[in-house]
Amino acid sequence: MSTAVAMMSNLLQLAVGDRVEHEGPAQRTQFTLAALLSALGFAALWGLAAGSSSLGLALGNAYKLPMIVLLSGLSAMPAGLLALRLSARGYSARELLLSFATSVYAGTLVLAVLSPLVALYYHTSAWAGPYLGMGSAIAALVVATVTFARGTIRRAPPELSHRGLLAIPLVVTVFIQLAALLQFVAMASPILPETTVFDSGIDRVVSR
Repeated sequence: MSTAVAMMSNLLQLAVGDRVEHEGPAQRTQFTLAALLSALGFAALWGLAAGSSSLGLALGNAYKLPMIVLLSGLSAMPAGLLALRLSARGYSARELLLSFATSVYAGTLVLAVLSPLVALYYHTSAWAGPYLGMGSAIAALVVATVTFARGTIRRAPPELSHRGLLAIPLVVTVFIQLAALLQFVAMASPILPETTVFDSGIDRVVSR
């Protein structure tokens, strides 16, 4: 098995909360960085597909989508780590970072898998293309959120008596990332060829 395939297998295993062989602090750091770098590549791939009807839009998306993923994640993690430290002491911050990184990996992997279909429909259907573009993004967010929650809970140490407290850093992290994501999408617009409710950020959403 090649190194890249083995790494992908390990990241998927970690995303569902399982542990991998020879997992130590150094390996967790390696997995976290590999998950984030892969996620940026997957996001760029989806961006190219979503904007493929226009060369300028596609090239812009190739760097805008990875920036949105990276900056929204960086916005969320400080608050998530603080919430973890104040509520669920005994749970390693390194474990939370790994769960978060692999959840972003899983979410953007959904985008990458659906990218060919998104590109195909944007070139062949004026009606279905926008729905598939928005739908794939929403599906990725749902997968990432569920994966983050499941991975964090399953990786909780046995000595952690109140696992329910993990809901606090989970909710804080997801809320902050979604709030930041909404505004970064507005700043980076246009991403899709058509105008969407998210192009103007929170102002457009609450005014509807």
